[in-house]
Amino acid sequence: MTVTRVLYWIFNYMPRWEAVSKEIVSLRQGLDGEIDGSLLSINNKVPGFGLSGREKRIPLPYGLPLYPLVMPYASRFDINHLFASAAERLLTPLLSRCNGVLTIAKDSATLRGFEHNRASLARLRAIVVQSERDREILRQIGIRDEAVRLIRPGIPVEPYRETHGPFTILFASSPLNAADFLSRGIYLITAVAALLPEVRFVLIWRTRHLAKLERIVAPAALGNITIISGVVDDMPGVYSGVHATVLPGLEHRSFIPSPRSGLESLAHGKPLLLSHLVSIAPDVTRARAGVAFEPTIAGLKAAILQLQGDYSAYQANTQRYIADQFSPATHLELYRQLYRTIA
Repeated sequence: MTVTRVLYWIFNYMPRWEAVSKEIVSLRQGLDGEIDGSLLSINNKVPGFGLSGREKRIPLPYGLPLYPLVMPYASRFDINHLFASAAERLLTPLLSRCNGVLTIAKDSATLRGFEHNRASLARLRAIVVQSERDREILRQIGIRDEAVRLIRPGIPVEPYRETHGPFTILFASSPLNAADFLSRGIYLITAVAALLPEVRFVLIWRTRHLAKLERIVAPAALGNITIISGVVDDMPGVYSGVHATVLPGLEHRSFIPSPRSGLESLAHGKPLLLSHLVSIAPDVTRARAGVAFEPTIAGLKAAILQLQGDYSAYQANTQRYIADQFSPATHLELYRQLYRTIA
């Protein structure tokens, strides 16, 4: 059997924390023996060089002088697979000339990024989208349909454990940047928690910007908000202890197209509360696996009460939705077919 050499490109490879990094791990492991998967991470958040082995790491400021070497290095591989936003303009123009595949795994700050990058997007061998919204945008700017494929991440269904006690809502998508607290819905959660003291909120938090979060929560003296900081090794235990997960984005770019914490919540049988601006909101609401809301204080409060009032009906649909739309076997098979077509 011919082994296809694939080089994965990503900004800030952090598989312990970050959803897109975990997806690359699953591809490299799931297709091992069929592909020879190497990785190059361009970092602006993870320090240090790593230039040996199959996983290379280059800090972004120091990587700029190496930019002219990208083409010769990329040309060694059968496929160059970039995981980024459609607006990424550092690597996409080069990799589009080296059997490039782009998975739109991150949202663009504005739609202007799609338009500015149109020529490079059109040269790619394939563009993988994880939401219908991105496929529609690509169609509107003239990217041919046959070049675009919808491949959702693979999320295994997990054992369901019923939660007892006060209605508890999880937020597990802390922002990397301090300027994204508003967009990510942190202030919204805090405001609604003050209005619903009988509802508990659990915030899983990276160590970044923890002091800012504590400054937001402390003045309100909210006894119904619990902050868990750092790497949580037992996330299944966390999902088992909550009734639902919230994705309260104020903008389309607030969350990636397939937010991992939301999908893992559904996989554990816990419904979602999600802003209608989150990419998966239309699918989740059609499947009645969660409640979508306008990202306002009144909107989130009403959604929580609606979910509480008919919880068993929503809960019953969660794992079926994941099994139908995010099958790990389907995820691997669709990428296997894509790689074979290109290579």
